[in-house]
Amino acid sequence: MTHDEPTSYVLYRTPHSQHFTRLVQRGEPRTFHALEQMPEGGGYAIVPFEPSADCPIVWIEPDEATTHAVPAAPMGLPSHHESDEAAQRAAYSRAFATAHSRLTDGTLRKVVLSRRLVVTLHEHEADLDAQRLFLRACHYRPGSFVALWHTPHTGTWLTATPEVLLDRRHHVWSTMALAGTLPWQEGVTPVWNAKNREEQQVVARFIDEQLRPVCDTLTASPVYTLHTGNLQHLCTDFRFTLPVHTAVGEVLARLHPTPAVCGMPRQEALRTIGQAEATPRRYYAGFSGPLHLLGETHLYVSLRCMAFSPRQATLYAGGGLMPESQEAEEWDETQRKLTTMLQLL
Repeated sequence: MTHDEPTSYVLYRTPHSQHFTRLVQRGEPRTFHALEQMPEGGGYAIVPFEPSADCPIVWIEPDEATTHAVPAAPMGLPSHHESDEAAQRAAYSRAFATAHSRLTDGTLRKVVLSRRLVVTLHEHEADLDAQRLFLRACHYRPGSFVALWHTPHTGTWLTATPEVLLDRRHHVWSTMALAGTLPWQEGVTPVWNAKNREEQQVVARFIDEQLRPVCDTLTASPVYTLHTGNLQHLCTDFRFTLPVHTAVGEVLARLHPTPAVCGMPRQEALRTIGQAEATPRRYYAGFSGPLHLLGETHLYVSLRCMAFSPRQATLYAGGGLMPESQEAEEWDETQRKLTTMLQLL
């Protein structure tokens, strides 16, 4: 890297937009280890699932911000690859046994178990081009928030996520309780079982309990089905106003991580995830987005994501476990979620 090249950049496209924003920061981004330490605005936040010294919150303060049209047609990419799915299946089985035992003994009401998939391109293929994959994600996931970021602290990540953590329009804030998953079938009305409905209600109750003490007003929509790509989820939208003195970092600390990516009770779920999952989540199931930057606040949970290294991508997916969950069904759900990113390859 020459002295003139950017050390950090972000590309992001909000849902259904025909344009994306490119941010460039020259020099080292600031880092933080707690949400309450974050600035109140003027940057792009990249937040891991659990901030730590090795995996910090990264705050991009752009030297350049430009807007570009999303190309009409995606460019082709290498498609010959292999993965470590067999090894991941065995690891998931061990993790499921650990996590599910905490549900059946009453320690947890819900826990989200994630897994990864390492995809390696064949030697004769070119290295993965993250920026072209970003444009393909914009094309194939029009209703998602698509973001690509690269910093010295994080490496390179791509996410195409439907889940709002915190959004602001004028003086009104919003978030959502998104949980429960079924395959999408055109023209078929989804039939949601009790497990999916309760899984989503755990998230909705948590958000209500966390926001009500700090809000001036709080309203919730009826539960509805949200279609995103090859999947559909149950969703409740929350809209609220905050007293003028309320710090955004305090609200984020109340919400993140929600039971949609962690579980309930939260601290016990975090311990179980740390014990059961074979590899750290890092920035998967964290969140990213502009915070009072260019007049916009759009913070989205980092789902449907992948991390890059030369000729290799590590994909992440997870699903909510309840006491009645069956291992094979939960594994199949993670397979469907991984398809979102595998299609880009």
